[in-house]
Amino acid sequence: MTIKTAVQAALLTALTAVLAQVAIPLPGGIPFSLQVFGVFLGILLLGKKAFWGMLTYWLLGAIGLPVFANAQGGIGIILGPRGGYIAGFVISGLIGGYIVELAKFSLKGKILGLLISLVIIYFTGTVQLAFTTKSSIDKALTVGALPFIPLDILKGVIAIVLSKYIDRALPRTGINIDKMKQNGN
Repeated sequence: MTIKTAVQAALLTALTAVLAQVAIPLPGGIPFSLQVFGVFLGILLLGKKAFWGMLTYWLLGAIGLPVFANAQGGIGIILGPRGGYIAGFVISGLIGGYIVELAKFSLKGKILGLLISLVIIYFTGTVQLAFTTKSSIDKALTVGALPFIPLDILKGVIAIVLSKYIDRALPRTGINIDKMKQNGN
């Protein structure tokens, strides 16, 4: 890992931790938050390097730092009903980011990368939610995935639009993220 990748991972971790604090508790125990938006921006801007930011986010939360929704952290969150979604962030950072990179950051690649990322997050989250609450997959889907689909799709659309503006704005600050994408840095 290069220093540049480490800095990008740290920035993505910090952004996701801040976005996680915009959280609304819901009856099923899975809060609505903007964590997925942070994952999406990382994938769209960094490609598969988003994995490092999401892994760092997961690790900081696992050791107890309050980076998860509602300023929570600790192994209890990782192993509890919400932990599967957070693990899904890490996996989707790698796989979704890889898809976006493979498609050379094209719009179709971005859409596909985000959709597959959502499937990964919902799958890992739903399985762990069902396991930890001893409920059926149907119940876990009803509580932990279905209510979030429309808003997560909206987050994806906003992230795609915002990432275009960020890609255009960064060169004016002396940072050329497109050049970094082309060089694989």
